[in-house]
Amino acid sequence: MLPVVNVGPFAIYTPGLIFLLGSWLIVQAVRRAAFTQGLDGERMEIIVAITLVSGIVGARVGYALEAWSAYVNDPWALLARDLQAFSLPYGIVTGVIVGSWQLWRQRWPLWVVLDTLAPGVALAALTYALMQFASGDGYGLPSTVPWAIPLWGEYRHPTQLYAALTALIALIVWRKNYRKPQPAGSLFLNVCAILAAGTLIGNGFSATDWLLPGRVRVSQVIALAALILIIWVWPKITLQPKIQ
Repeated sequence: MLPVVNVGPFAIYTPGLIFLLGSWLIVQAVRRAAFTQGLDGERMEIIVAITLVSGIVGARVGYALEAWSAYVNDPWALLARDLQAFSLPYGIVTGVIVGSWQLWRQRWPLWVVLDTLAPGVALAALTYALMQFASGDGYGLPSTVPWAIPLWGEYRHPTQLYAALTALIALIVWRKNYRKPQPAGSLFLNVCAILAAGTLIGNGFSATDWLLPGRVRVSQVIALAALILIIWVWPKITLQPKIQ
């Protein structure tokens, strides 16, 4: 939609700018949430920053592994300013591994940590949806609905905005509840349940996700599995003492 913004002599890659702003918001939101949950906010801020940087490095190395033939003769190309040369799956896996290891070393209670990360999860989903909207990736099926957007030569479902709206709702729900006494883990499960439900519905209009027999998207199957897991875990969470 708007992959590049020209400011004077400079061309700014819009998704990259959204990523930087989103990352800053994630770090600040998780830091404040950590204080609210009784954790060391300064240490949590450092851990989230390390996780984000690790994810970026992992995404770049992962892309190089996928296109290794292009880098064998020119390894310095890894340092080139090509903001599209990143692999999201590799970045997520690397970030989760590094972040989990850092958090495990703190010996903090698991569900309290997950509640602290809840706003970061919602903001990460919002950031990714807006990045896709700016770049035109993750587009929807052709449609004649009044809110369809022109993209790649056709009017399509704005699936990126569906995802952004879902993430925004999750963030609002978290914001309205994060100071209320409730069992540890409730905030995290609420955010994940909203994101999973939104993915289950919204990605039915996606044109880019992997399609399974029966015209079901892979992301919908994963979202349904997440919802089932949350429903299974929820009764166990509510039996815990409430956090004051």
